[in-house]
Amino acid sequence: MNNGLKTAYHRKFQKHLGHDRPTEMVIIDGLDTSWVTVMRFSDWVKREVPDAWLQRDYLPRFKPE
Repeated sequence: MNNGLKTAYHRKFQKHLGHDRPTEMVIIDGLDTSWVTVMRFSDWVKREVPDAWLQRDYLPRFKPE
């Protein structure tokens, strides 16, 4: 039995931007394992991320591009 809220599995690794990266993530709900989310990643782009985005205090001001 999993007592966590969610469990995530990274899979289907492929080479993107010079490294092996997961192209799919499966997220399983810890309370009801029939609730599953599958995220598929494609169209990889390298981009610089400002250091401010990595600070918790910045989250209320974050606006994705």
